[in-house]
Amino acid sequence: MGVLSSALRLKPPVAMRVKDLLNLARLTLVGTEQQTFFWHFSHGNSRILGSLYSIPYWRRSLPIFFYTKLPEGVVPDAYVAYRYIDREEVFFTRDNDDPKFLYAPVVELDQPPGFLVDAVSGKSRPQVEMPVLTRTSNLSSLLRLLVVASYDGQQPPILRFDADGRSVLGVLLPFFDYYEANALPVFVYVELEAAPQTGFIRYIASEGVEDAEFTDRVTDMKFFYARTVSVEDRPFWMPNDVGARRKRRVGVHRSREGVG
Repeated sequence: MGVLSSALRLKPPVAMRVKDLLNLARLTLVGTEQQTFFWHFSHGNSRILGSLYSIPYWRRSLPIFFYTKLPEGVVPDAYVAYRYIDREEVFFTRDNDDPKFLYAPVVELDQPPGFLVDAVSGKSRPQVEMPVLTRTSNLSSLLRLLVVASYDGQQPPILRFDADGRSVLGVLLPFFDYYEANALPVFVYVELEAAPQTGFIRYIASEGVEDAEFTDRVTDMKFFYARTVSVEDRPFWMPNDVGARRKRRVGVHRSREGVG
């Protein structure tokens, strides 16, 4: 029995669709020291380009297949080329020798393994224990956390999605060696009324003042830059009634304020 036949029986990863190729490249080619490559295959009438991502999660690791559907007329080539200094740019190419760009190879599959097909189709969705949800008061708090969570060239991405008419930006962080868990997963997020659709947030704390600004370019290295990744659907761990939960919390706080 071949390797592919064995792979067909694997539990699928969690699938998370990102907005487009630019967001996928920003996710996989920045803030990680892992050697990245992309799977490319057809599924129904769609052409899928994606990459596997893994984080420590409870007693094991959580595999996530981040992917996008390529627009009609976009033909993938041997490499994805991406740059983010001064300006963002992404494209397919057969070359990988321009030092201004980061490159990831594209592996074209005639017959994709079943675990990837199941992931993007939503079949056999794995039963996964939920992370702890923690909402911050403001964007600066989230960025302060990212400053200390970024090390050795690695930085967790900020996932961005819409919920109940608001922009949600959050980071899934593992806190290691928590009782029986190898890593306690905590999704720390902030809700904003209307956040600009940009690829980065730059942050600085200087002379007693904090400044956080949405931007599409990485230019001034005195700032700390956090990358954002727009996902099409809210992550599986976010409840459908985010707004209702928020209203209930406000009601509880007001009730407590009225006691006594």
